[in-house]
Amino acid sequence: MRRSQTTVIAALLVAYGSFYLCRANVDAALPFLAREGHDKTSLGLLSSVATGTYAIGKIVLGASADALGGRRLMLAAIAGSVMCTLAFGASHLLASFIVLAAANRFFQSGGWPGLVHTVSQRFEPARHGLIMGVLSTSYEFGNVCALLFSGLVAQWGWRALFVVNPLLFAFVGGAAVLSLPSAPSDRAPSIASGASPARPPRESLAQVLPHLLRSGAFWTAIALSALLTFIRIGFLTWTPTFLSEISLATPGAGIPGAIVKSALFPAAGVVAAPCFGVLSDRLGPGKRAPLMAASLTVVVALVLLLAHGGVRAPLAAAMLIAAIGLFLLGPYSLPAGALALDVAGRRGPATAAGIIDGAGYIGATASGSLLGSIADRAGWSAVFDVLAGASLLATLVSARWALVVARR
Repeated sequence: MRRSQTTVIAALLVAYGSFYLCRANVDAALPFLAREGHDKTSLGLLSSVATGTYAIGKIVLGASADALGGRRLMLAAIAGSVMCTLAFGASHLLASFIVLAAANRFFQSGGWPGLVHTVSQRFEPARHGLIMGVLSTSYEFGNVCALLFSGLVAQWGWRALFVVNPLLFAFVGGAAVLSLPSAPSDRAPSIASGASPARPPRESLAQVLPHLLRSGAFWTAIALSALLTFIRIGFLTWTPTFLSEISLATPGAGIPGAIVKSALFPAAGVVAAPCFGVLSDRLGPGKRAPLMAASLTVVVALVLLLAHGGVRAPLAAAMLIAAIGLFLLGPYSLPAGALALDVAGRRGPATAAGIIDGAGYIGATASGSLLGSIADRAGWSAVFDVLAGASLLATLVSARWALVVARR
């Protein structure tokens, strides 16, 4: 790998990881808002509306990345997110919280398509699993750092999360994206010849979409993205609140401590995503499903243990949730990363990633309102039963895909 490519990876890791400064702060603020009188159903509505807007943004801005370029889109996403986050911190009504959280997530949705577009222009397909696995650690490591940082900032009150975090995001994220050259200075080798090809022409959505819609693998990736994103967002959204509630009986425990413990879930993804990328590259493009099915089988068992195993000590529960993250976040990293690049090739990779990721977040809209309502009415065990059911369905989809590929 050339030095310039290594520089691109480092810049993208920092850039996309910093997006979570203005995402994890919302999840970290939910326990505070709950103590101010908002029930989980209302807070779940806030999460669902924001997630739905994020899904729409993924689809819309995914196509924009192929037309405008990843660097420009990421800069616009950072600027919009920072402004919306600052406004959120100055608001007082639930309705304004919902509107501003949704606007923030719309801008945030441009980050990942911009990253995928950059990768498609600079790295050869044989390394896409590895590269996207490494870059997928950006959102897990970024989430970990943002949660730990938020746990410190939250000691000054939840509104501090919406002043300190966006200012740091503007500085770190903006600097990282600006360190990328405006156009590729090196070209990914051609698959056929090994030579450096001319930059591929940018295709419109009308040209790219039929190519994608004819692919069965594209539709399978969409289904997996919807299920796995629902599970992931469910844990990210509600783990701080769950741990803060079971910590009430623990002397000295509180919301900041629960926020810090919740960082163990995305921390597991820092290990899982690159490992899955490397292992799936060995299976080959289009043949990553068996690895996903095996890992998701473990997820089903662990989530059922969390639901019915009587685990109520905060640290033990956090460690079990981290184990779930270890086996969940590897498969999660594939649909909008390596699988999207497998499906699209060099024809609209950011469009494919945007649609697949957008479909995932459409599925995840229920992780806020649905799971919040279930938690209010039936308790946390019922929430984890729903997540176990979604994990089982994702396992079956992966297993079916593995059988289809094996017959070819």
